[in-house]
Order: sequence, then C-alpha cells, then structure tokens
Amino acid sequence: MKKIIGILLVGLIAVQVTAQNKRVTEGIDIQIKKSALSSIDGFIIKNINGDLKVSGYNGDEILITGSKTIRKKRGELDQKTIDEIYLRQEEHEGKIYVYVQAPGVEVKFRDGKMRHSMNWNRNRWDDYDEVHFEFNIEVKMPESMMVKASTVNGGKLIVENMMNGVDAGNVNGDVVLKEVAGKTNAHTVNGDIEVYFAKSPTDDSRFNTVNGSMEIYSPKDLGAVVTFESLHGDLYTDFEQVTRLKAQLNKEKDGKGNRYRIGKSTPIQIGDGGAKMEFETVNGSAYIRKRN
Repeated sequence: MKKIIGILLVGLIAVQVTAQNKRVTEGIDIQIKKSALSSIDGFIIKNINGDLKVSGYNGDEILITGSKTIRKKRGELDQKTIDEIYLRQEEHEGKIYVYVQAPGVEVKFRDGKMRHSMNWNRNRWDDYDEVHFEFNIEVKMPESMMVKASTVNGGKLIVENMMNGVDAGNVNGDVVLKEVAGKTNAHTVNGDIEVYFAKSPTDDSRFNTVNGSMEIYSPKDLGAVVTFESLHGDLYTDFEQVTRLKAQLNKEKDGKGNRYRIGKSTPIQIGDGGAKMEFETVNGSAYIRKRN
C-alpha cells in the first residue's frame, strides 16, 4: 500500500511574472527530514522537462531546491493552472518517490515499480503545447542511499558522489555520473553517457543509448567482463590486460523445455574479470578508460 506523505511540495521562494501573466517562475524548497527516512532504502526522483542534478553528501536529510517555470502560449495563466503543476511525494514499499504531477501525467505502481508517463490524449488542455512547464531541480541526499533519477526533455542529468547504486535515465539529453559506486545503470536515447567510478566496480553495470557515445572511467585495478553491441560503432579501451572470451551461451526456457541462445557480442575480459559491464548502442562507440 502506498502512503501519500506530501502533495503540494513546491515551496514558494520567489515568483516572477512576465507581461500579461504568460510566464511564471516559482522557487522550490523541499526538506525530507531524517525521521521520514528511517525505514526508507531508496529514493526515486522523476523530472519531465528540464535539468536534474543529484549530489550525495554526508548528511541524513534530502534537500530539494530549484525552480518551476510555466509558460502559456495564448491567453493568461490562471492560478489553477499554476497550482496543478507541481512536485508530488509518495512513499511506496520502502522507497520515497518525488515526481512531476501535471494534467495528463499518469502514475502507476506495479510489482514494486513506478510507471510515470505523460498521456497527451487525456490532457485537459485543448492544445497540449498551449502550456509549457519546466522544472530545474537540484537534490542533496545521503550518499549511502540508492538513487534512481530521470528526466525526459531539454535537460542534462547529473548524479555525483553516490556510493550505493545509481539508476540514471534520460531521453533527449546526456547522462553524467561522477564519483559513483555500487550497481550502476545509465541509459538515454538521444545523448551521451559519461561515468566516473569512484572505485573499480564490483557490481554489474549496464549502459545503453541509441544515438550517442559512452565513456567510462575506472581506477587502474578494474576487473570486468565486458559485452558490447552496436550497429555503427566500436569498443575502445586503454587497459592493457584484455582477453577475448568465448561467445556467451544463454539458457532459456520455453513451453517445450530449455533452449540455448548464443549472444550477439563476443565478450572480453579486462584484468582478472569480475563484474559484468554491458554496453549497447545503435549509433555510437564505447570507451573504457583508466582514471588518472
């Protein structure tokens, strides 16, 4: 059962209104206190339009700041429209979710996961581009928590100093992870991926984009098994101890018993092997580099 622990979370710091009330900007100031995190093992934040930056620190609260901007193409903005576009907070199965709520946004929880999507067909606005909204968000949170962060349009996603796992996703923009550790997943569609591991990963990692390059920086003691798939790209590394492995044979079950599928890519081993690192793209190359 999910528990709604906050509805209107956009704190009003300052409001800027342009001529004819066509553009409004409000500040965001949210604090999730230590007492609310005592039984929480993960934090998920989902933006739609705009930048998102998450930074870990040696503290015990989650602090969210930034701005919300709403523009109207025709006519004037009314207070109802301003108020119904906001950040919403919910607790569900031991995790805290903060996400953009607006007309046409659908949120569903199923099998312990959240689906956050924009359904323009159900948007109350006759012309969906009549009202535009953008959130530019910065988060400070305990570095020991797991974080899942995403945005969709017009912004860069940056996550830094998180030591217990990161899942970072974008659609039209880059993903940059700095000084991270733990199980790592970085994905976008139209954008590049750049990851700096604070220590050589011992947990599996996955990186995928459609149109973009992937650059991974690891300390010199990296040990990993790497797979790479691309239609128009190559895998490069400056690690010297590299071994080509046999093609992977994956066992799968169907209605008639077991079957075996040969992996499309030939894996390589860096160093003594260990954690899996999976790369997948269509138009782009991947680079695994030593950190200085």
